[in-house]
Amino acid sequence: MDIHGEHHYDHPAAAVFKYFSDPDLIQAKFESIGTRAVEVLECAEIDGGVTQSKREVPANVPGVLKKFLGAWNKVTQTEEWGPEEDGERVCDLNVEIAGVPVTVSGTMTLRSEGQGCVNDIHIKVSCSIPLVGGKLAAFVASDTETAMNDEYDYIKSQLDAGA
Repeated sequence: MDIHGEHHYDHPAAAVFKYFSDPDLIQAKFESIGTRAVEVLECAEIDGGVTQSKREVPANVPGVLKKFLGAWNKVTQTEEWGPEEDGERVCDLNVEIAGVPVTVSGTMTLRSEGQGCVNDIHIKVSCSIPLVGGKLAAFVASDTETAMNDEYDYIKSQLDAGA
């Protein structure tokens, strides 16, 4: 399953990047979208680096997938940010869901555009389990896309409010 998002902001890339690199802003962002037990383990440096966070994510799991997912799932997200080059910053993204046999990985490219910026997101979700694997990957992809859009709405509202 492939997910793509193109998030446009009316603010410079440096302002948006803070929501991916400042531990307090990361924590507030994840808590605002309904996760709990948020821990920011590591944060990216200004010129690149790793951001890693753990959190518990809610899921309204259909019966056939309850063997794999619970009502709350422990997620570890790792973002490896490169340094800013020509108004662009690239991130390799990996998400691990504890005990769930899916692979979630992708890239984010945060780039300047006019007076604002764009975060171009590409995520791939896969599962190698026969039969139910496709349903599991589709469910995780749907939840991932919802969370991605919720993060966008939160960051945009915070920036627009002058936070």
